[in-house]
Amino acid sequence: MIKIDGLWTAEFGTSAGAFAGGVAVFQEGKVLGGDSSYFYVGQYTLSERSFSATLRVAPFLSNAESIFGTLGKELKLDLVGSFESDVKAVAQGHAQGLPGVRFGVKLTKQT
Repeated sequence: MIKIDGLWTAEFGTSAGAFAGGVAVFQEGKVLGGDSSYFYVGQYTLSERSFSATLRVAPFLSNAESIFGTLGKELKLDLVGSFESDVKAVAQGHAQGLPGVRFGVKLTKQT
């Protein structure tokens, strides 16, 4: 089984063409992370070579625009992913309440 606990960098983009990056720490079923304008808090489950997560994504800068085009709005994200190796994973998901906008994430384990 893959050991997901640790620090990961995240490169993510939307079906609308927006792109950004950030970091996420996976530890014992919890996810904490952030980027230049938003922080992420959530939970994950792990199953062999796949995982799923639900994240609350909230701005810490007033009027920060998300990659989904929302302005200063808290979002809830659902994603499902798989491991390409012990240090690489990819995932796809959506923001609840924003139908039709999908996103993808490339994760790289750093420690």
